[in-house]
Amino acid sequence: RGHSHGRAVPAAVDAVVMRLLERVFRRVGAELPSLSPLLFGDGTTLASLHATGALTWASREPGINVYTPGGEFAPHTDGHTLTVLMPLTSSKDASGGGTGFWSEDSRGHRVEPPTTVLKPGAGACILFSGHVTHSGVAVESGERVVLVASVSARPRAGASRVTSQN
Repeated sequence: RGHSHGRAVPAAVDAVVMRLLERVFRRVGAELPSLSPLLFGDGTTLASLHATGALTWASREPGINVYTPGGEFAPHTDGHTLTVLMPLTSSKDASGGGTGFWSEDSRGHRVEPPTTVLKPGAGACILFSGHVTHSGVAVESGERVVLVASVSARPRAGASRVTSQN
């Protein structure tokens, strides 16, 4: 499951990544109890979805992205319900870098720089909708390492999908 630079990580690293995400999901439930029901339905928590294997992950995620000088990730959306981004290195370990976000009313990433750039410290988490345009801002010096996991809930067996008809 876990990946670094698009390659699967060793099983021991994957196990650590899964334990980290388990802790993040439990903390989200404790600190933001209304988030999971809002995103995934009543009575559902990220921790319970994770524990029961009911989450789907973006391709090559969870992943560990390593940014060295000049390293960046082009503006994009993840397309999943929720993205969790956790720096694994201190913000002092690199100059530049960070995660750039564009506001809904911006003219877009091809025209404007990010509306805001966040550079939280190691172990802090940024949670955001996978439909928000964001990027990995270029690192100028040093190294930035982040854990990223974009998740959605697997459709429940027997659940019907509502589609609009024009």
